[in-house]
Amino acid sequence: MGQDAKKERSLSISRLPSGRWRAQVWSPKVGRNLGVGTVLSRGELERLQALNGTFRTKAAAKIAREFAREKLSRGRREVTVGEFYLTWTTDPLFARPKRSTNIHNAERVSEFAARYGHVPIADCDDAVAAAYLAGGERNARVPALCAFFNDARKAKAGRLTDVNPFERLGLARSQGNKNKKPPTWEELSILLVRARDLTPPSFADYFQTACFTGMRPGELDALGWKQIRWDDEEIDVTLQWNVKAREFTEPKYGPYTIALVERAKEPLLRAFARRDNDAEYVFTTLRGHHYTPSTRIHHWDRVRTVDGLGDWSLYLATKHFFGSYALNQLGLDPAIIAEQFGHRDGGKLVEQLYGHPDKRRRRDLLRQAFNDDPRQRVARRSSHVPGTRTAIAIRRGSQTHSPTAATPTLQQQRIITRDKTVPYPATSSSLS
Repeated sequence: MGQDAKKERSLSISRLPSGRWRAQVWSPKVGRNLGVGTVLSRGELERLQALNGTFRTKAAAKIAREFAREKLSRGRREVTVGEFYLTWTTDPLFARPKRSTNIHNAERVSEFAARYGHVPIADCDDAVAAAYLAGGERNARVPALCAFFNDARKAKAGRLTDVNPFERLGLARSQGNKNKKPPTWEELSILLVRARDLTPPSFADYFQTACFTGMRPGELDALGWKQIRWDDEEIDVTLQWNVKAREFTEPKYGPYTIALVERAKEPLLRAFARRDNDAEYVFTTLRGHHYTPSTRIHHWDRVRTVDGLGDWSLYLATKHFFGSYALNQLGLDPAIIAEQFGHRDGGKLVEQLYGHPDKRRRRDLLRQAFNDDPRQRVARRSSHVPGTRTAIAIRRGSQTHSPTAATPTLQQQRIITRDKTVPYPATSSSLS
């Protein structure tokens, strides 16, 4: 039950000192309880035998309250899903900061609006959500539908409904590329050769640059020569081609700067040698236009269908390869990789998604680190005295005594710890 409903229930019926009863209803429009006398007409109050908005019995007050609730909600029920969808997609009051987000949300809700456009939005309940999501094929639309109904519940929409039937459904979310393995170094080498043999030089250079910078495909589509600082070996990533909005926008997390490594500089130098003097973009089609998903997809289709190799998406074979290789093979800190990606989370997303951490390799590194530690080697080289579990040297004053067969006392163990001697742990057999 919402906070508004709790307020109304706790205050809606009360007994006055005169002995008469007062009824109130919650008004979403003003954000507080109203007396039924301000909601019902004079004739309606007379039929309920009201006197100055109060009632002789509690039962009469309850009847008046229900009449007032019905009257307040009547206007909301007249607004249909289709009517609010038109307002939601055209009124700047409901616009998100990014135009692409607005386009995406409108596309995801359009089918629901077409199917239930005649239904009052206040009547959309769990049964409507269950019927629409039956079969599980529309689960991806739930986040946009949640936003749609959340806005309908807000004051700026007139609080058209009290419930959001698409929230907290507990649906399993897609893992995306999290559980998909990017190509290995050997597989990527084959893909690079294949791209050089089967696609135009511009796309082959585009592909190699993406693999060794970690830039998003849309950012490479918009990459201009002015963004490359050759002397500093850096690239200022300030734009991306937004396929939803069909315009240039800022990168997903805002402008950022990346390091330019040698393997990425090579294709850029080749592209620079081929460019026309007035060329604005680094990677262009045969007609001189910057790449877009529709103009590069057929090139990638020819590369990714190499016999015996995985069927990777361009994003998995480039950005995910960079993150995985930098984390698992080069051992770079996730925070460093995150800066190269333009992330602002300190490496959290690299660990969870782009890095594809190699857990077996990490266990090997942990064993190697402990085994190579000098203090661990001292413990392993220590010889055992018969009848004891550890080889210890007990220092008392200036003298050193070898232990007897007895188990070291607590005071002796403290001396050992102070001397930084690492004993082997006792086992059950030694305690018998």
